[in-house]
Amino acid sequence: MEPHRGWTIASSSWDFLRKRWLYREQELITYIQEETKRTQENEEAGYRSPTWSVLRALQKINKAKRLEGEVVMSGPPFFQSAGRGDLKFWGEDDGPTVVVWESLSESQDSSGRKR
Repeated sequence: MEPHRGWTIASSSWDFLRKRWLYREQELITYIQEETKRTQENEEAGYRSPTWSVLRALQKINKAKRLEGEVVMSGPPFFQSAGRGDLKFWGEDDGPTVVVWESLSESQDSSGRKR
């Protein structure tokens, strides 16, 4: 929306997130910008997100309803809820959870909550 705050997102992901964020579009845009910076920093440090097929397999094995970790743009919509730490991307915080440890910051404990 501003030249120095550029990012790209698939239209299907945008539509999914926009609906989950109850059309709070400006808030979502700001948050995606922050998540884009986080993603770039993580990738520069060597982190690579797991594929959706891996996350789907983990979901099936664990009968998981929730994903803890990652960034809002890469959270797969097949989880009923997703978030990282105190931030809820969508859904409720209950049920079996797949935790992507590597995507949590060092200031978060094993549950993903900030210390």
